[in-house]
Amino acid sequence: FTNRAIAETRYRVTGLTEGNEYEFQVMAENAAGVGPPSAVSRLIKCREPVNPPSAPTVVKVTDTSKTSVSLEWTTPVFDGGMEIIGYIIEMCKADLGEWHKVNAETCIATKYTVIDLEAGEHYKFRVSAVNGAGKGESCEVPATIQATDRLSSPEIDIDANFKQTHIVRAGATIRLFIAFLGKPVPTATWSKADSDLSLRADIHITDSFSTLTVENCNRNDAGKYVFTVENVSGSKSIAFTVKVLDTPGPPGPITFKDVTRGSITLMWDAPVLDGVTGYLLEMKQKGSDYWVEAGHTKQLTFTVEGLLENNEYEFRVKAKNDAGYSESREAFSSVIIKEPQIEPTADLSGITRQLITCKAGSTFTIDIPIMAISNFFLSYFLQSVPPSPPTRPEVYSVSANAMAIRWEEPYHDGGSKIIGYWIEKKERNTILWVKENNVPSFECNYKVTGLVEGLEYQFRVYALNAAGVSKASEASRPLVAQNPVGKCIF
Repeated sequence: FTNRAIAETRYRVTGLTEGNEYEFQVMAENAAGVGPPSAVSRLIKCREPVNPPSAPTVVKVTDTSKTSVSLEWTTPVFDGGMEIIGYIIEMCKADLGEWHKVNAETCIATKYTVIDLEAGEHYKFRVSAVNGAGKGESCEVPATIQATDRLSSPEIDIDANFKQTHIVRAGATIRLFIAFLGKPVPTATWSKADSDLSLRADIHITDSFSTLTVENCNRNDAGKYVFTVENVSGSKSIAFTVKVLDTPGPPGPITFKDVTRGSITLMWDAPVLDGVTGYLLEMKQKGSDYWVEAGHTKQLTFTVEGLLENNEYEFRVKAKNDAGYSESREAFSSVIIKEPQIEPTADLSGITRQLITCKAGSTFTIDIPIMAISNFFLSYFLQSVPPSPPTRPEVYSVSANAMAIRWEEPYHDGGSKIIGYWIEKKERNTILWVKENNVPSFECNYKVTGLVEGLEYQFRVYALNAAGVSKASEASRPLVAQNPVGKCIF
């Protein structure tokens, strides 16, 4: 403390010890007393006056925009014998050469952004270091700098913990995060093959990162998600693979084979999704409400034994994986358990003489070939094979909640009359086909009702004969359920 108050705003402190470091505070005083002390000054080492510092070694431009230029520099090699307390940034228009200070206060850091520049104008910049002895020499940016947006192609910013494969359980939430950069700010998009992400995902996009969130996920949310950023300088993409631990989809259509008086053999197609470890078959008598277990298998065919002759049964099959059982696939129709029969016939075409004359006491022989009635020949003569698929269905009428489709008969009826058609539909954002009609359609056209306006649908058709169900037809062209727009006539 000084021994007396001073009226000046500056004071020379004497009696200090060279080499020691000091801090200082100032307090104001009036008639009412002494006020609180000021903030403590920086630490100052007491020593003889020294020189200003040398110039920063390198000054470079790190970024530009239409109204700003960002600078960065390195500290001087020589600090002048005192601590550097900051830097002064100066600039001038390239065609004028009149330098003026940019920063009102000394810049402590070794970087600074000059703002409020004229778009398109060319500028020069230089930086000087300052210590207790004053301002040192300046270092100038080598070239003139134009105030304009700097272009850079998009880059995707990933760290060491980045995972491109995400595994979640059904019902959980998928959340994908990715950061990016680029100038101008890139346009970011998410995509997934054969899916409209806007129906299932919550997508959030900023200027530097994006997130995609799918809540209560199911098997249809599995697959490859692609994130793309693009600007005028280029584009970049990255893919995420999502695996959902869910039960499998239902098996394909069931067909009947080798019906006898006590058993039946069933066949079906594997589900669309893999990972199936086996199948469960269930059955019930026609009219019953109770399904009972008929057997387990890992194959796509199974023979059910111990059935009652002349009873009518319904069958269904479920696929199984580590997550559980799928929805069941029911056979398109029930079946009566009985031994196939065919009336015996004789081939008399080779007998030309139907009158036989012989002497009394002599022997005569008549050879008449009887046709075999084994299951093999029964199948041959009945030609009991499923038909070929119908033609690809065509949608010929569309409204907000219904579509009318038509198709042509199969190329081959399997050797027996086509007795009906089954129709399935699928929404665009799913892979699950759903049976539409509860009884077979006897015509080659059908009106599908109960559709949701704005959703996109596809259809496929199965043909049915006495031997079973054909494979599915090709899927129809996808169409949106919406009311037709009228034509304007001028």
